[in-house]
Amino acid sequence: MKKGLLLLSAILALGSLSSSAQRRTATMTDEEMYLDAMHRNITTEKIFGYVKQLSDPALEGRLAGSPGMAKAVDIVKGYFKEWKLIPRGENGSYIQLFPHPCVEIQPGSTMDILFPVTQDKKKTVWISKTYPWADGWFAGGMTSNGEVTADVVYAGFGVTAPELGYDDYKDIDVKGKIVLVEGETPNISRNPDSLAMWYKHTLHQTKLNNAAAHGAAGLLYKWVPGPNAPYNPGFVYCHVTDTVVNDIFRGTGKTYKETIRQIYKTQKPASFHTGKRAHIKMNATYNPNATGKNILGMIKGSDPILCNEYVIISAHLDHLGMIPFLIEGANDNNSSSAAMLGVAEALAKSKIKPKRSIIFMSVDGEEAGLTGSTYYTNHSLVPQNKVVAILNLEQVGVGEMLGANYHYKYPELAELSEKANDRYVHRRLFTSETHFLTRPRTDGAVFMKAGYPCIDLWALGGGYYHHPKDNTQSINPDILRAATEWLYWTTIFYSRQVTGYKKSRRVIALPGFLYLTDVVYVLS
Repeated sequence: MKKGLLLLSAILALGSLSSSAQRRTATMTDEEMYLDAMHRNITTEKIFGYVKQLSDPALEGRLAGSPGMAKAVDIVKGYFKEWKLIPRGENGSYIQLFPHPCVEIQPGSTMDILFPVTQDKKKTVWISKTYPWADGWFAGGMTSNGEVTADVVYAGFGVTAPELGYDDYKDIDVKGKIVLVEGETPNISRNPDSLAMWYKHTLHQTKLNNAAAHGAAGLLYKWVPGPNAPYNPGFVYCHVTDTVVNDIFRGTGKTYKETIRQIYKTQKPASFHTGKRAHIKMNATYNPNATGKNILGMIKGSDPILCNEYVIISAHLDHLGMIPFLIEGANDNNSSSAAMLGVAEALAKSKIKPKRSIIFMSVDGEEAGLTGSTYYTNHSLVPQNKVVAILNLEQVGVGEMLGANYHYKYPELAELSEKANDRYVHRRLFTSETHFLTRPRTDGAVFMKAGYPCIDLWALGGGYYHHPKDNTQSINPDILRAATEWLYWTTIFYSRQVTGYKKSRRVIALPGFLYLTDVVYVLS
């Protein structure tokens, strides 16, 4: 009897506690419920844990179309299922498939420079210098399998643009040679019209196709590595660093730095035979039937009318893969994927749901030329006119400050992101009317160009780009959590159409960035 009374008392006590918790929940404001969900689910340990999971060597650098990327897709899709996000891909799935041929690089790839040495004033012998991976070279992301040894010709920016009166290949024979070319173009204008005219010549595809069209046997590309290039059967190439380029220029009577300065100044090519040779060996396998995979999961809005409108959170999941060794891409772009997952979990587990529907989209193929976002804009899975905002994340794990790029047509995007930071995050924030539209460099720029109201969210303050040191050790967990909280509140504001702040600006200067402003909000 006594035991029965004790058991009854325990049950009543639990019921009382449960009722008390329910009463507390019932009396909590919307803001308090959102804060509760944030503090429970957006922690430094949890968000950084997502970064580490996606940076695992077993994922092999997440090259779009590769088996390693398939493992990463399964991880993200698994979380969407666990949190009961509604599938918003094709045919009731979480996945949107699109064609995405890829090249997988294997160990055994090498790059050497050969220097001529004259013996006995008659005989010339070639001395080979081997350069270590990363410090000297990276494999070309879409290189053909093969090997070539040939004279090196410096061909400036590798541009042939008769419509612009510029041709790096004019009056220089590169047939059977290996050409050394620079990234970007000699155009240093920030004028949007000028950038637009030169845009196609900035593309890796254009440079490699142009070298092949002029009969080159291979290419040394002074640019950061990436898979964004065409596949030309029999054409091998690799990326090289300043160390290699300066060695090639040594003994020519020219310096690399001065040559580039003169091209910029005169807007005239400065191509020449370097007197050096290069040996490129690439061990690569081409898969023409590989596919890209965008992943989409949705939290349905709670408002019977606004639920038919969408806020899309996007972050690219892919990176460079093995070229031929691992580059984790912890900041680019696992930090953003982690922030997106953190917000998805917090909103999915919140006691209150957003009024508008929220779609979380893990984008594939960004590194290979923005292919996943481009495919989505051409094959959208929700009506474009129902998308009130896209919040695109790019590299939010390194630095001390937050940043936002937006199109000048949609200043309200910046206003709400600034409000979210001012009210809840309290980090220094810079905003910029993006100049990416004329030469897109992020998925956000693709969305903007397609007419979506979009903002790029990012972090400032250094870090390594397309480099082995972009690893989990480089991540600043503090800015990562701050960026996640910033995204969380920006999403909530846009899902609820919160207003009531007005903006005052003062222009500031920060080297390397344009149109930057420090923003202060006051209650209106």
